[in-house]
Amino acid sequence: MLVPRLRRYAATVDLTIRLVSKHALARVHRRKFKKIYGKLIDTWDDYEDDEITTTQLPRRCSHIAGLGSD
Repeated sequence: MLVPRLRRYAATVDLTIRLVSKHALARVHRRKFKKIYGKLIDTWDDYEDDEITTTQLPRRCSHIAGLGSD
């Protein structure tokens, strides 16, 4: 039971090392965070335009960042 899990983990580590060495992982992270920051900026714009309240602002931001409950 433990050996198969360790083997899967080892395969994942190997893949991660290869992706990092090819800078592919950095591109994925940049794309992900660019999307998150865009949503946060849009939420802030909604707040400044009085489309959402001061109570809704942190709630929406936590949902975007993946910290809030669904």
